Amino acid sequence: MLLLRGNVALLAVLFALYLQTSHAATNNRYIAMGNLQTVIHGETLFSTDIDPDRKVTGFLWCQVREGTIHYKPTWARFVRIRDKKEFPADIAPDNKAYLHFGQSKADAAGKYRCEVKIPDSSIITGNMFAYSHPIVKNNESWPLTASTTEPSTVLAKAVYASPDTTARIPCPIIGYPEPNIIWFRNDFPLELEGRVSFDQANGVLSIENVKEEDAGTYRCEGTNQFPVQIDGPEQQFIVKLKQELKIGDNYGWMLPLAIILIILILLFIIIFACQQCAKYKADQYNVADRERALHNDQVPLKNSV
Repeated sequence: MLLLRGNVALLAVLFALYLQTSHAATNNRYIAMGNLQTVIHGETLFSTDIDPDRKVTGFLWCQVREGTIHYKPTWARFVRIRDKKEFPADIAPDNKAYLHFGQSKADAAGKYRCEVKIPDSSIITGNMFAYSHPIVKNNESWPLTASTTEPSTVLAKAVYASPDTTARIPCPIIGYPEPNIIWFRNDFPLELEGRVSFDQANGVLSIENVKEEDAGTYRCEGTNQFPVQIDGPEQQFIVKLKQELKIGDNYGWMLPLAIILIILILLFIIIFACQQCAKYKADQYNVADRERALHNDQVPLKNSV
C-alpha cells in the first residue's frame, strides 16, 4: 500500500490505495490519487427532520497515475462496503472517476471502495469515506419531535409494556463512523446486564420480565467523531433519544371514549322516549275525537222514518 499525502485544494488529498491487478509485475508502476473523505449534509436530528433546501453534499473521486501520465479509466465504480451496493462512477474529461452524493441522507454514509480499470486491464482499488453525524432513523409512522429545551435531543412517544413481559425500547441511531450507544434511566447510567440487553444491529433495548420498578424515562445517546476537513482535528457529534417506559396496558384512552359513548346512548334513549311519548299522546287525542264523532253519528234524528 502506498500512502501519498499532499496539499490539494478543498477536500482532495493523495491517499493510499490497495493495488489489485491481473498483471502482478506492473503493480508498482501505478500511483493512486483521490480525495479521502466527504461529509454528508443530510438530516438534522432524525430522518423526517430534514430541510429540502439543504446544502448539497460533495463527492468522492479517484484517479490512477503513472509518472506524469493520468490514465483515463475504461471503467470505474464505487462499492459501499457496508451492504456491497455498487454505484457506477461518472468518468469526467479530467480522467477522474466521481461519485456524486447530491442531497443524500445519513444512510448513504459509510466506507466506500473505488475500483478503476485502466487501458492495460489493470484494476486499481482503494478506500475512502463519506461521514455523517448520528441521527435517529424514523419514518412517518413513528413521529418524533426535537426538544426545545435540551440540545441535540429527540422526543418519542411513551412505550407501554405489560408486567412480566419483555419491554422493547427503540433506539435506531445511524451515522458513520458507527455511533457508540450508551443508555440512561432517569438520568443515571443503565447497566446492560441480566434482564437488560441492547441489540445495536436492530437498535432495540430489551428488558425481560419487566416490573413496575422498571418504569421511568429512558435515554439513549449516540456519538461519533470524524474530521470535518482533511488533516483537521476530529470533532464529536451527538444525538439523544428520550422516551418514557410505562408499565401496564395502553388502555387509558378507552375510559373517556366509553364515557362519551354512554352519554350518546343515554341521549338517544331520552330522545326516542320523548318522541314515543309525544306520539302516544297524539294517538290518544285522535282516538277521543273519533269516539265523539262516532257517538254523534249514532244519535237518532227526530221525525226520522
